[in-house]
Amino acid sequence: MPPFYSRFSLRVYITCMFATLIILLGAVLIYAQHRHNSAFLLANSEHRLDVLRSRLSQQLEHKLRDINTGLTLMRANGVTLATSEQEPARWWPLLHPLLVANPQVTAFYVGESDGRILAFSILHDQQVRTFFSAPEAADLMMEIIAPDVATRRFYFDVDYRMIDEMKIYGEPLDSRTRPWFGPTLAQPDLHITPPYYFHFSQAPGITLSLGDAEQQRVWAADLLLSDLDAQLEQGLPQARTLLLLAPEFQLLASSQPDSVSADVLSAFHDLKGFEILSTQPDLASWEVELDGELWLGRQTPLTLSAGDDGTLDLRLSTLLPYRTLMAKALDFGRSQAWLTLLIVALSLPVVIMASRAISRPLRQMAEDLKGIQEFDFGGLKERHYFYRELDAQAHAITLMYRTLAGFIQELHSLSQSDDFNNMLHRLSQGIKHLSGGQRCLVYQARKKENAHCLVLLDKEQQHQIPLPDKIAPDELSALLLQALEGHGLRFEPPWLLYDRFGKLNGAIVLGLRYGTPPLSAGKRRFISHYSEFANLALENMMLFEQQQKMTESMIRVIASAIDAKSPYTSGHCQRVPELTLMLAHAAHHSETGNYADFRLSDHEWEALRLASWLHDCGKVVTPEHVIDKATKLETIYNRLHEIRIRFEVLKRDADIDYWQGRADGEDERRLASIRAEQHRQLDDDFAFIAGLNQGGETVCQAQLERLGRIAERRWLRTLDNTLGLSWEEEQRRGDSEPVPAWEPLLADKPWHQIPYPAKERIDRDNSWGITLEQPKLKLDLGERYNLAIARGTLTPEERYTINAHMVHTLIMLSELQYPGHLSDVPMLAASHHERMDGQGYPRSLKAGELPLQARMMALADVFEALTAIDRPYKQPKSLNETLTIMAAMVKKQHLDPGLFRFFVEQEIYTQYGNRFLAPEQLDPVNKQQILDLMS
Repeated sequence: MPPFYSRFSLRVYITCMFATLIILLGAVLIYAQHRHNSAFLLANSEHRLDVLRSRLSQQLEHKLRDINTGLTLMRANGVTLATSEQEPARWWPLLHPLLVANPQVTAFYVGESDGRILAFSILHDQQVRTFFSAPEAADLMMEIIAPDVATRRFYFDVDYRMIDEMKIYGEPLDSRTRPWFGPTLAQPDLHITPPYYFHFSQAPGITLSLGDAEQQRVWAADLLLSDLDAQLEQGLPQARTLLLLAPEFQLLASSQPDSVSADVLSAFHDLKGFEILSTQPDLASWEVELDGELWLGRQTPLTLSAGDDGTLDLRLSTLLPYRTLMAKALDFGRSQAWLTLLIVALSLPVVIMASRAISRPLRQMAEDLKGIQEFDFGGLKERHYFYRELDAQAHAITLMYRTLAGFIQELHSLSQSDDFNNMLHRLSQGIKHLSGGQRCLVYQARKKENAHCLVLLDKEQQHQIPLPDKIAPDELSALLLQALEGHGLRFEPPWLLYDRFGKLNGAIVLGLRYGTPPLSAGKRRFISHYSEFANLALENMMLFEQQQKMTESMIRVIASAIDAKSPYTSGHCQRVPELTLMLAHAAHHSETGNYADFRLSDHEWEALRLASWLHDCGKVVTPEHVIDKATKLETIYNRLHEIRIRFEVLKRDADIDYWQGRADGEDERRLASIRAEQHRQLDDDFAFIAGLNQGGETVCQAQLERLGRIAERRWLRTLDNTLGLSWEEEQRRGDSEPVPAWEPLLADKPWHQIPYPAKERIDRDNSWGITLEQPKLKLDLGERYNLAIARGTLTPEERYTINAHMVHTLIMLSELQYPGHLSDVPMLAASHHERMDGQGYPRSLKAGELPLQARMMALADVFEALTAIDRPYKQPKSLNETLTIMAAMVKKQHLDPGLFRFFVEQEIYTQYGNRFLAPEQLDPVNKQQILDLMS
């Protein structure tokens, strides 16, 4: 290298260059900032004027639409003077809400072709009440105004009861002469009059009207413009703002209403500074000098649709004081100049000091870059420097290292990890370090209550952004930035994440400090590729959540179907999970006692929740006529009716014997006595059979002997009993018997006995470990056999069928394929009828073989069954009665004693009772007395 280039050190070059740049930059900033502030203040005033125009336009058009709707309702419902004369209060339910919703509407009224007017109005304040001589209790008023007769006024309260009626003699008023009557009939749509003074209040306003040319009738509403002055005053407080009606330039409203004459509609020509608009009505801007001060004039159009009759041409005209407007810009410019000079003065020594240290870090950076170039990520040291530029370079080198190393690491994590939240957190941290940002927000697209939104994935902060159903990417980016504005950071345009089908998965938003330059295109592109990891994680998370929701919803459908299957179990499958989870939550959060160490993981919570919802899923295959069997002879119907017919046949046989004896000349008295005795005996025997059928009392030996005697009586069958049967029943009955045949009154036929099909038999060495003994028969429909049931209405076969719902629960759930963390669901769901002494079913498990969750479900199942208020066959038990019964069950080793004690001491029954029990069941509970019953 020639000696010339080494004559000066790098420190001198940097010092001179930085000093020159800072001085030039300071001068340019002072000038540019002044220009910018001036332009900004002018633009801000223009913007506020546009906002004011837009707000006025929207307000007026909104009012016009509301009033148009009200007039359309009046026309559609036939609000006329004739109907109101017959029923003065008839239309108030329709019109009162319209008047309340539109406080600037002074009245709704109807103009008839004969000149009469029907008007409806609200008595808003005392001044209005005084003007219309309203009674103290009156809130509403209806008037019938005719050209040549007295005006009739009707006063009503808020419940539409008429309080008083009055006749007023005054100035006549004819609807046909009003400015809204004739023009309205000439067009089919809404008509809007130019502003004018209302007849009674003499306040400026406009009238909106709808007509019916065929009926020669007009429905109209008066709209006051009195609230426009306040809006103009709030829009630009330092300016003079007018709302004018062109082309006559009538003054409708002013930001300084006290400075104009009383005649608002014609006071425009008295206002200085606006005279030029008289000769140049379409002038958009002008300058005028008033009292030695320069004012800037602005005029913008404000057009409102007036139906087929044209439009209302409104003008918003404003005078802005230039000196007042620019005062802040001048003050701000001076302060900026001093601040810039101060920065220049302080920066020069800092530049000199920084230049001395730059050469040394540059050598270190070159060494670090060489290591990265050789893909050696093991020996890199994270360096920090005092100077921002050098520290940024060191940070960029470190960030490059972390990004390349992290890229490989995230690929490995994505293939093996199922902790999506942790992965997204690491990804957001990586993007934050890569970009030098302060916050990296990851949003997930979700659908809540049929509405789409973006939900922030952050455990410490809740935030969601509602989304419209269809939104373009550019609009979505703008919506995200707008939602995050004002949170202390400058946010980069978001990275939107879409799945392979074009559906929005989520978004990543990066927050930087104010003043930080925007990310370069290359860095944004790299972050976009890097964020695909987040896209995959979000998609997998969404699929996982959808699978979970679908599984839980299917389980809830199954539980609801079971509850709906029988009124005797209504709501059971939905309430048992609630109580089970209440008990589990209490034990999980217990810090003392037997369950201080009991903690459930997220996977165990999921397994318990699914198992508790599925705990009675086996009832799906339990026949309804067994579940709901209310009498002993009931199958799908009550077979007592067949037996009743047989008794009727025997009674007819007794009648036939009586008449046969009479025909043979036997003694009539003896025959009548015999027949009466037979009738009485048959009636008594049938009443006995009917009582046995109800199963309300325990059957004794004497009743069984009487049942046998009654069953042996014979009746004559003359019809073939194999006709009209199904194929399956024909196979059970076999060949038909010859008729006539004498049949026993109550029979246990061979075809009454229905064996189990081979595929339904459960062997003792079954693979599920089921120990519940299966009877030989699936059903025994024998009449004597069922009537002889000692207690209740169920045969041993039917009682097994009821209990076998646990068998079916275990078998059905064991057939499903579960993820590893849900493998305990079949065992938990099918163990809530096990007992602590091993005498339960279906597997005769003892307390030590049952997980605590299964014992919780067993306790919840018993408590819900005893307290259920929707069981038609029993009265619900109170809390005290239920806990007393359960304490006895604990003593008999049916339930876990420690868990029951915890249940009582923590008063979990109260928490459940407040949600699901009737108030009369919530009686006081003496906990110690209940616990004493266990011992």
